[in-house]
Amino acid sequence: MRTTIDLPDEIMKKAKLKAVKEGITLKELFLNALQNELGAEHSSAGFSWKQLQGLGSTKDLSPEDSGFDDYNGPDWNVGLHLNEPSND
Repeated sequence: MRTTIDLPDEIMKKAKLKAVKEGITLKELFLNALQNELGAEHSSAGFSWKQLQGLGSTKDLSPEDSGFDDYNGPDWNVGLHLNEPSND
């Protein structure tokens, strides 16, 4: 089916570059993206990520073992400004 959609120039440019890098046509790129977005069947279809819960390098750790309670390193939100009322 043929259709026409209006895309921003910057998105179209990125899409063309990605298609070239992946060695596929622009049509294939859009089809892949739509299939992924719409939940079409692909290699991990039917896989429950919850099956991974409790596995891996942190499987024996509890939330209390995270080590973040006494963390003194750089603060990730140093530049974060909230709309808090001032105490002036």
